[in-house]
Amino acid sequence: MASVSAAPSGAKRQAASGGREGDRMVITPLGAGNEVGRSCVHMTFKGRTVLFDCGIHPAYSGMAALPYFDEIDPSTIDVLLVTHFHLDHAASLPYFLEKTTFKGKVFMTHATKAIYKLLLQDYVKVSKVSVDDMLYDEQDIIRSLEKIELSWQ
Repeated sequence: MASVSAAPSGAKRQAASGGREGDRMVITPLGAGNEVGRSCVHMTFKGRTVLFDCGIHPAYSGMAALPYFDEIDPSTIDVLLVTHFHLDHAASLPYFLEKTTFKGKVFMTHATKAIYKLLLQDYVKVSKVSVDDMLYDEQDIIRSLEKIELSWQ
């Protein structure tokens, strides 16, 4: 996966005068970089790691539908922010929360959390995949729901 580096204003001056490496922002699309689907963006800045969205690609099933999680270490992510609920932005969240080493915090809006369980349960029911290709089940959805905090109340 390609990484896009963006430096905050004044970073060149700081680097020339011995600025900290932690001032460098690194943005890595893990999905949706060149396509619509599996939206997931990994960002590091000043010693913190943020993941934006955690979707699936609706044209694929099973592991092929997931963002490229093998490019990152989920245990290093401090916070995961879900921008809104569409399957391509949030449907791999139960997999990520229940089947990886992620231990950070997860935030989404009240409205997004309110429809999360219903839409994902429906996604599991209508997905025409074999049991072996199922990314998660209803129990994973329920357990993942308990880990989600509200960003705006």
